[in-house]
Amino acid sequence: LLPGHGSTWQELARTTWQDWYGQVRDAALDLSGEHGPIAVGGLSMGGALSLALAADPDLEGRIAALVLVNPGLTLPPAARLAPLLAPLVPTLPGIGSDIALEGAREEAYDRMPVRAVAELRRLFSRVRSELPAVRVPVLLATSTVDHTVPPSDSDLVAARVRSAVERLPMPRSHHLVTLDHDAGLLFDTSARFLDQHLHRPARSPA
Repeated sequence: LLPGHGSTWQELARTTWQDWYGQVRDAALDLSGEHGPIAVGGLSMGGALSLALAADPDLEGRIAALVLVNPGLTLPPAARLAPLLAPLVPTLPGIGSDIALEGAREEAYDRMPVRAVAELRRLFSRVRSELPAVRVPVLLATSTVDHTVPPSDSDLVAARVRSAVERLPMPRSHHLVTLDHDAGLLFDTSARFLDQHLHRPARSPA
């Protein structure tokens, strides 16, 4: 889990985007050091963190491919006020369970700390500026209807990265595709994509 996630919104409010990125960066360094080049997948903010890994010069050659699902790169203009509002309005209503599939539900905080919104804005700004440094193949899954991240964020990724991008429309799902109608399509396509772009060492004869 990322710092501040899976605990309480108060804990999330005490973390920074550097804490989140540092966690995934350390994991990428450990895994790639042990196994060779790895693939990274991320949904929403996780997509932004995945892009940051692929753009990190210290990880050059360690990231072989990305699977991005409704990656977030922008926030509404009002998010600019988050640093000023945080001391006055500590939280906003949560944004979980943007799912079309009836009965499906996401485990999420019922409140979103405004301080975390400010950190997310800083992360997105940095990742947008680094997109041209991404040079690994990308599978980009995008929901037609997303109430959390605008589909235009995926268009931004496709337009600015300097690598091959395979677009995968998710016409029957909202933001959380992994819990929605198109989950099977996403998983099957991801498996095929990773088989294509991950070069595993040949097994020794038995």
